[in-house]
Amino acid sequence: MGAVLVDGAQPSDWMDEAMEQRIRKLFRRLNWFMPLLRPTGLTPRMNAEQMANVNIELGWLARKRELGPVLDGITVPTRYVLASGASFGSRRDGDGQERIRADVDPVAARNPNIKISAKVAGNHGAILKKDFRAVAAAVREVTALDRAGR
Repeated sequence: MGAVLVDGAQPSDWMDEAMEQRIRKLFRRLNWFMPLLRPTGLTPRMNAEQMANVNIELGWLARKRELGPVLDGITVPTRYVLASGASFGSRRDGDGQERIRADVDPVAARNPNIKISAKVAGNHGAILKKDFRAVAAAVREVTALDRAGR
């Protein structure tokens, strides 16, 4: 048994009230285009408000004080596959996403079961499409560790 975390579960304190409002504003703007994008698979079958709420809830749950203890308690081989590109809707400040991803390093240092398997060139919206080989390699690594531990 093990886990592969694909550019997610990154404990970081990026969410605040201003960010919450920015997310709501972004999804309100996208609401006009989402029905057109839905058949392409670029947006889920949710309305803009639902998508905003999911992203906001994720931001609050990903805070270090919330997610950190969960990650510290992991007892099975766990590998991260991290993206390096900016996410959709993020500011193009050059390092916002990288600061969030860098918060995985202390988690991996504290818990010997957690390691970063790969850092790929794409962003998290396309990681499974473009960087599936890195994800598959992480799955194989976890599977091999599980077999060795039996």
